[in-house]
Amino acid sequence: MAETIQIEVPRRGIGSDLTEALAKHGLTADIVEDGKSCILKVSFAEGERARLLADAVHAIEAYLSDRMLPLVVQQGDGGVIVRPPAD
Repeated sequence: MAETIQIEVPRRGIGSDLTEALAKHGLTADIVEDGKSCILKVSFAEGERARLLADAVHAIEAYLSDRMLPLVVQQGDGGVIVRPPAD
């Protein structure tokens, strides 16, 4: 079973917005309301390999950006390729 955490929010509008924000970071959230509170049940949206690739790409892009290196990151062949941009 996938690991899940709960996040309590003051109202559904915030929960809906957070659901969208979390999705951009590879997380999925289900909104559960019981009349008194609004809770997000959050888990990873993807498997471990997909998360590893996404985190690696993010870290490499940050590294390249910090050093202003003219390289791009591309996923391919089950891994990551760092290469010069296409002309």
